[in-house]
Amino acid sequence: MDNMTINERLKMLRTENDLTQTELAKELGIAQTTVAAYERSHDPNIYSLIAYADFFECSLDYLAGREEGALPYALSEQERELIRSFRSLKPSVRAFAFDQLKLLSVSQLNR
Repeated sequence: MDNMTINERLKMLRTENDLTQTELAKELGIAQTTVAAYERSHDPNIYSLIAYADFFECSLDYLAGREEGALPYALSEQERELIRSFRSLKPSVRAFAFDQLKLLSVSQLNR
């Protein structure tokens, strides 16, 4: 693991994604001055860290420098849509859909 601080990692994520501080602030619902402070030296609160992790699709461990790789569990847009659809189902339908998905997975393994 590297010795990068949370502040440096937050700035790196923003710049690697070609975002200005103002653009990121708008996406996260915080002030631009807050983004600037987080990138300089102020440690973000847990709610801000969660917002960063959600936005950049990385773990809190990655932000803290405890884990390599920014996207250990990144999902494609199709996977995110599937999850949103699944979550919108009633519990009984959700159970049925899950069982059907397991059957599809098993049938693909047997090919």
